[in-house]
Amino acid sequence: MQFKFDIKANAIDSFNEALVKYEQGQAGDLRAFKFAITHLAHSVELVLKMYLQTLDENLIFSKCFKHVTNRAKDDNTNVLAAFNALKSESFDFENLVQGHASPHTVTVEQALSMARCEVCSITGNHFVDQDFIDDINWMKSLRNEIEHFEFEFTAKDVRLSVGKLVRGLDEFTDLFSLFDLGNEVGQERYQVFKVLADEYEHAVAEANIAVGEQKQALFAGVRPKHQILIEWNIYTCPSCGNNTMIPNDDSQMGYRCTLEGCGNEESEDIEVDCEICGAAWANGEMTSWDDTYTYVCPRCENPEAW
Repeated sequence: MQFKFDIKANAIDSFNEALVKYEQGQAGDLRAFKFAITHLAHSVELVLKMYLQTLDENLIFSKCFKHVTNRAKDDNTNVLAAFNALKSESFDFENLVQGHASPHTVTVEQALSMARCEVCSITGNHFVDQDFIDDINWMKSLRNEIEHFEFEFTAKDVRLSVGKLVRGLDEFTDLFSLFDLGNEVGQERYQVFKVLADEYEHAVAEANIAVGEQKQALFAGVRPKHQILIEWNIYTCPSCGNNTMIPNDDSQMGYRCTLEGCGNEESEDIEVDCEICGAAWANGEMTSWDDTYTYVCPRCENPEAW
């Protein structure tokens, strides 16, 4: 049986495989993250070539693209302007690769050099921003290290970078009307994609991971019967509404929200010890006695009521 994948099917297949490996990495198989990177890198590369095909189907071939770069150099302009000049002259790109069974295709850098020239006619802003380019270059560099030498990364770096790349790719495919990435994701991987594609949801997921990792580190090696002696509370952050406020040695209140961009340290739910009886109460229920005590619990404040 013979299989054939066009460039779109090939890109989507690699993207879905990247999500599979990403999910495995999330589940604890950190080695799977390296395959998430290589599959995602392949998908991004193919999507960039799909963009070139929207200009001319032969532009993905190095020989054709080189002709454009030479024209850009001669005209002292960018590659998109040079390509448009050649098209206005009815230049035959197909003739350059005719008779070649498997012509060499462009690099990621070449495809990006064309895409980054695209400007919105209304706002005047570039469609492809530098952050997306930087993320692609990070991914490409790491992929090369994975494939050709040794490599080093943290799980958090991969999670954050994959999220940014997925969001950038989702926007890119939409801007240039290539396809709807969400519609092409396999049903069993859609929830993973949904979190990655939503910047806030991804940030919340990362904050929850930080909570779990810090708790695991605190309780590691402690016998179950002694774990009850460890003071560990998780509070709902009143600023962002997530259950992501955990103990933090650098916080004045002793707690800090792990959500990036929040970092709130205050909550009336955080327990403190009463300075009279020593019992722990939510600080929002405490009262203070001028020049005497800062934290007085309701029981000591009004003992008759108890």
